[in-house]
Amino acid sequence: MKKLAIIGSGLSGLTLANHLKNKFKVTIFEKARGVGGRLATRRADPYSFDHGAQYFTARTEGFRAFIQPLIDEGSVRRWTARHVEINGAKVIKRSIWKDEEPRYVGVPGMNSIAKHLAQNLDIKTNVRITELKRQDDWQLEDEQGAVYEGFEWVISTAPAPQTLQILPRTFKHHDAIKAIHMNGCYSLMLGLSPDFTPEFEAAHVTNSDISWIAVNSQKPQRGDAPTLVVHSSAAYADKHMDTGKETVIHHLCNLTSQIIHHDVSQAQHKVLHGWRYANNVKRDTHEPFIDHDLKIATCGDWCLGGRVEGAFNSARNLIDAIETS
Repeated sequence: MKKLAIIGSGLSGLTLANHLKNKFKVTIFEKARGVGGRLATRRADPYSFDHGAQYFTARTEGFRAFIQPLIDEGSVRRWTARHVEINGAKVIKRSIWKDEEPRYVGVPGMNSIAKHLAQNLDIKTNVRITELKRQDDWQLEDEQGAVYEGFEWVISTAPAPQTLQILPRTFKHHDAIKAIHMNGCYSLMLGLSPDFTPEFEAAHVTNSDISWIAVNSQKPQRGDAPTLVVHSSAAYADKHMDTGKETVIHHLCNLTSQIIHHDVSQAQHKVLHGWRYANNVKRDTHEPFIDHDLKIATCGDWCLGGRVEGAFNSARNLIDAIETS
């Protein structure tokens, strides 16, 4: 059986692997210590934080069919949050998601979806691929100098700028991917005292250095310890991605306290994570980038608007292209 290398173990990479494992001997290379990409959950007892994707919708038939078995087995549940829209520090709209389009989350964490999909796959974690070389087949080299050989196909599901660093300049879509620019995002994780009583569970924020606040502990099966996940705006993250973490934490804590009318500066747990490539600057849509001559391809949520569903559909589009080639 011919070998296929997939770079990245987010939803796109895991979807590709599960659908192509009967046609190829698939190996996934993941630079992080765990699978999931932005389907990310971090735990620090007694706290739990979804510090990447916050929830997802299901608007296409294929994706609804994909998540239904996960709903049936309890790995995915609907999140019926009290939602607000905030301009600066003022609430301008309130709603309840149980009355609107369903929003879903992984249970007991967003990474539960990835862990489910990763079962029985060959995944090499803590391996950052830095270069591809070709003789008869593709060779992948990691940052430690280790070489992995004999791959007929290589697919990158990393964000566009990281994919560009890995794939050779002879890849025919090199210039198209180079034109895709991505914003960053800071994710602030706060573990609070039991007396925290929020007036909402989810907030979209505009005209602020904060873009999102979630009471993560109010999602299904997250435990009793109160937690907040705060996302910065893209503009703030891009300007301050190399700023010291304590400075960023202090600033985002101050803004959060003003917005929710609760002092979070004394939070019992504070952790900051920086996503350098979180969302496209322009939410354009792209077909999978595939080079049949080189047998290299790339896809990801950044091809279809940056949403979780986009990650799945981008992978499915690429699968169709490879299987019919």
